[in-house]
Amino acid sequence: MRKLTLFLLLALSQVAAPAAWGQAAYRNLTIEGKVTSQGHPVASVPVTDGANIVLTDASGVYRLESNSLHRYVYYTLPSGFESAVENSLPKFYKAIPEDAKGVVKADFELFPAKTDQTRHVFFVWADPQVRVEKEFALLDKVRDDVIATVRSYGDKVPVHGISLGDEVFDVPELYAPYKETIATIGVPFYQVLGNHDMDYNMRSDYFSDLRYSREFGPSHYAFNRGRAHYVVLKDIFYDGDEHNYIGYITEEQLAWLELDLKTVKPGSLVIVALHSPTTYGDTESAPPDQVMRSSVVNKDALYKILAPYNVHILAGHSHNQWNTVIADNIMEHVHAAACGAWWQGPVTTDGVPNGYTVYEVDGDELSWYFKGVGLPLGTDQMKVYPVGAGGDFPGQIIANVYNYDPAWTVSWYENGVRMGNMERFWGVDPLAGKLYPPGGNATYKWLGVHATHHLFRATPHDPAAKIGVVATDRFGNVYRSFAATTPSAN
Repeated sequence: MRKLTLFLLLALSQVAAPAAWGQAAYRNLTIEGKVTSQGHPVASVPVTDGANIVLTDASGVYRLESNSLHRYVYYTLPSGFESAVENSLPKFYKAIPEDAKGVVKADFELFPAKTDQTRHVFFVWADPQVRVEKEFALLDKVRDDVIATVRSYGDKVPVHGISLGDEVFDVPELYAPYKETIATIGVPFYQVLGNHDMDYNMRSDYFSDLRYSREFGPSHYAFNRGRAHYVVLKDIFYDGDEHNYIGYITEEQLAWLELDLKTVKPGSLVIVALHSPTTYGDTESAPPDQVMRSSVVNKDALYKILAPYNVHILAGHSHNQWNTVIADNIMEHVHAAACGAWWQGPVTTDGVPNGYTVYEVDGDELSWYFKGVGLPLGTDQMKVYPVGAGGDFPGQIIANVYNYDPAWTVSWYENGVRMGNMERFWGVDPLAGKLYPPGGNATYKWLGVHATHHLFRATPHDPAAKIGVVATDRFGNVYRSFAATTPSAN
């Protein structure tokens, strides 16, 4: 019955969408305008209402047939240009007036990029998820760490950011101070809709992102930088029943994505940002309802559309960190929360420090590294626990390698002698287990530790020996850490 109800909800959402912005009736519209830069027309710029896409002509002019169901008209930023930025938020869109009739005029101005974009950098944080004012002081620390990272690249490397949703925790009144917080980052910072950004008092998914969109614009869009093409999607679908949602990408977005990618050469680097992971880790033991809420049920349709490209999918939502190789050309990166365990401690429920990930683009190539807030770069890639720290494995050392993927190697040393590779296993990070026992949090009784698959273990021959761990990532970067001499989960 549940599956049948879900099927009907999804089907009806495509054919019986209610009138936009509370309008009384559906109306056909024509949107037209011009895209220019420094007084000159910009040709071949995609302009969209979120469903249809047209290109500007040689005079920079476009004409888009639309209707009153769509709230915004916006462009896909071409490489070599920048959008206007207000408080770090790119302004690439214009609202379609609620009472629009007939022809709607919308012109756009682009700005030449200050430097070459072939090599550029972007940072990604997920789930800042502030719920009360005092948490902004904690978010300030994350922001300040980001600012320091941005400045470390100097003026010659363009930098932008992507937030993967849950900007707030069901409190839309906090959007204003959130925007004030990110304003000082000083680089374009694109936003993604999360499930805690949605309005669950609406009658359907169509209206659930209304308040979010008034603050941040359309919930699916695209832009280019250098040779990379970026796509933002909304993959949280509200089923109209209290706080219930599933991971699902609507047909309108899938059809729009097919049109969008027609302007992108096969084999190109395509970066897709969304909130919920498309794939739920690499375990098959999760309950079905958890899989529906923490993965995308129609992900195969998305993968098929993305098949011709070199794709990296960026997701948040889980508050845990993991990487999944979906296909030879599709990799998904799930980012631990900027707020960690909902601002209740210095690490997430899988032991990853509160932090973010930095991605470096060089032409068609992408590399990345995790950055822990307040931790020196290079020392924030893993934590090694001594013998006795892991309650379930009292005779073993444990290493938590935060951003592990299958191309990493993790080996261990005893008194300077390499003993081999460590064994990867599912388990609980000792510090996270100590900080977040199920039901033990005073603020959130539902908060508890989560098992993770980026843990490694080994059994020393001499428990008193000096134990070291060396982790090498897929790019050849080598990280070293030593176990403490006494058992501790701190």
